[in-house]
Amino acid sequence: MNIRERGNVWPMVSVLAGAFFMLVIVPLILHRQTRARMATVDPDVSIGDGAATLTAVRSSPSYRWPDSEVPRTAERLRDTTAVAIAATTNTIEAALQNQRPRDAAAILANIAQRQLIPAEWLTNQPGVLAMPHATVHLRYLRQPLAIEVISVPNDRNDGPAILIRIPDPENTGVGSRYFESMQLDGIVYPNPFAPIAEIVASGWQPRLFKQAQISDEQRAQLEQWSQSMNRR
Repeated sequence: MNIRERGNVWPMVSVLAGAFFMLVIVPLILHRQTRARMATVDPDVSIGDGAATLTAVRSSPSYRWPDSEVPRTAERLRDTTAVAIAATTNTIEAALQNQRPRDAAAILANIAQRQLIPAEWLTNQPGVLAMPHATVHLRYLRQPLAIEVISVPNDRNDGPAILIRIPDPENTGVGSRYFESMQLDGIVYPNPFAPIAEIVASGWQPRLFKQAQISDEQRAQLEQWSQSMNRR
């Protein structure tokens, strides 16, 4: 790879690093801070004559989000986004060394070895991860280079199916997005790297990442990188 090609790749690396921080790390920190605030209780201390009595509100249970569709979907979106970014970063690093991964299974094995995802998510099925509330399928396209991650809910209480594609060349300035199935039962899964129109026709709808928006300039760098890599 010559110097010019490396120059086209490094902007993509910075875009992915920023996306990982804003879409995964920041929401996770905010989530933990929220849980910490909700679980905090001011103790009630009383001191009596003779024996000192320290009374804390032990009987007041700490609030926990109900185990329902909404928090499960949020957790699945976080994990699916992390897999998509880790897989894309791994593919970029391999491309820099002229060693593109041979398949999706190789990508998952590598990112698990580097502790970018929990090793217990790995399965005996190539390109498939088993998570607490979903089965995740990694799709990998060597030419043109692309990553697609689909999160299949284990049951209807785990929320809709989720699809993330990197890069998203058909995205015409609407912002960083993913796709959700519009129904919980009878989900129709699109073919790998199908046109967006086919995905929507299959019963999916686009959703914007609310934590952060990637600028048009960064998206243009992403598309430029993809085109430069595919010309190699």
